[in-house]
Amino acid sequence: MTTAAPAPIHSGRTGWLAAGLVTLVILGLHGWLLFHAGAFCGDEVNVINLAGTHSLSAMTRDSFPVLLPVLVGGWQTLGLGGTDLSLRRLGFLVGMGLAGALWLPALATRRAPPWFSLMLLGLNGTAIFWTDYLRAYGLGSLLLLLTLSAMCFLLQQPTWQRTGILGLAAVLSVQTLYQNAVFFAAMALGGWLVCWLRRDKSAAWKILAAALAAAVSLLPYLGPVWRWQQGTTIRPGFAFQAALDNLHTMLAFPLPQYVWLWGGAGLAVMGLGLVAWIRSSASGNESRNLTPGTQLETAGNWGPESPQNPPTKMSALYGTLTPAECQVFAAAVLCSSLAGYFVFLHLAALITSPWYFLPLLAVSAACFDLGISLSALPGRLRPVAWGILIGTAVPFGVRDLNCRFSNMDLVVNRLSQEISPQDYVVVTPWYLGISFHHYYHGAAAWDSLPPVADHSTYRFDLVPASAPDLARASQPVLGRIADTLRAGHRVWVVGWMSIPTLHHAAATVEGRFLAGHSQSFAAVDLPIKGRTSDYEDVSLLRGEGWNTNSP
Repeated sequence: MTTAAPAPIHSGRTGWLAAGLVTLVILGLHGWLLFHAGAFCGDEVNVINLAGTHSLSAMTRDSFPVLLPVLVGGWQTLGLGGTDLSLRRLGFLVGMGLAGALWLPALATRRAPPWFSLMLLGLNGTAIFWTDYLRAYGLGSLLLLLTLSAMCFLLQQPTWQRTGILGLAAVLSVQTLYQNAVFFAAMALGGWLVCWLRRDKSAAWKILAAALAAAVSLLPYLGPVWRWQQGTTIRPGFAFQAALDNLHTMLAFPLPQYVWLWGGAGLAVMGLGLVAWIRSSASGNESRNLTPGTQLETAGNWGPESPQNPPTKMSALYGTLTPAECQVFAAAVLCSSLAGYFVFLHLAALITSPWYFLPLLAVSAACFDLGISLSALPGRLRPVAWGILIGTAVPFGVRDLNCRFSNMDLVVNRLSQEISPQDYVVVTPWYLGISFHHYYHGAAAWDSLPPVADHSTYRFDLVPASAPDLARASQPVLGRIADTLRAGHRVWVVGWMSIPTLHHAAATVEGRFLAGHSQSFAAVDLPIKGRTSDYEDVSLLRGEGWNTNSP
């Protein structure tokens, strides 16, 4: 007769309560960001403007599929996007959904709280910031976790009904981010390895059916993707070291030492998965011949019979997925996701940013929960470890999430207080014109440098590609600057332009031109509380008076 193993401390009543409280703290951090996020940056305005077109064809001009613009458009149609804050609530809901989705893979397999996901990803202030960012990365990460959970449910009970759920989740996932196809391929590979251990061809075919549904849903994007591939201006090439630096930025919250926690957990998952594969292959996976009740009893910390884990109802709902199968699945998904995503970035040839790695972190954290049992950590040390992690992450999160995505609205407000209709505004570089156009409604004329005819979306096709063409395109702006100063009016510069000094020349021709031809060219004070993200922390400069002695 088999005796059930004692319930693990981390999944007992106290552990569940503690994990629930941590989840509430995570939701609180998302709420904190909601009221400190400030204005929309250019990338977010780009999504808002595409959503406003109500055209699927126009929405494909972005570097993502259409699901997020469709969702934003629906939000606005319902009258929920009238202000920045009301529209930001959509990003907040995505963040809340992601916090809840962290629970699903662990519940679907081990029936225990997702401690790795909560501590390493849920409390990660950098990840929270880019999850609530009104771009596709947060929603794409949420749908990836739902897809991973659906795959686990299918492996437990490979029915056609669960296949349909997996297919729907996969389609929605790849309709949010193109790179999610790579992560779903990794999940499919992990699922097929489990099917191989079981000698279960039927489940393998069901996974293939879901994968085909996701692939077919991407066929309408072949044309837009091809056009993006031909655009050399927006595809300068992949830099591996820069990608590692951006990944490090995401992993190193709240302290640089956290990179070692991520790395150690990843190596543990891979090692445990390899050992489980070797043992299962050598034994012919004899555990599949056991009854479901026996599997639960011998699973140790993966879900023993206990008052907290009733065997009958839970077994009926979740089916059976052994610890070895979970470890093999987690290791396969983690390894193939890492390799596949870097191959994708190389082929995309884009300059990476930290938020590009949010989906990878979401999948990795879920794999940690699937592949590692916390039984190796002495029970008395667990509360200490969790206390240290929470006590470190929360203060840094409160500090770092008091951060605006952009200060463009404050710059425009300051500008509106002094500008006259005869003044002239120059926005540089040109892509800041998207957010400036969204917030500026003054009478004074403005142009970007270089001038671009359309500032509703990122029109890389309108930007001169060569330096001579760029210089020629900028000449009318320089002429307008000179005419405005000669007439006794002021020129305002919004964006990033250095002011020449005695020892340092300006980096741009326009900066040197303004400094040389105006009697005064200086920065305008901007009273801003809190931090602004470096990606759109713009300044306001003012030039006035004509210098007749300039060369």
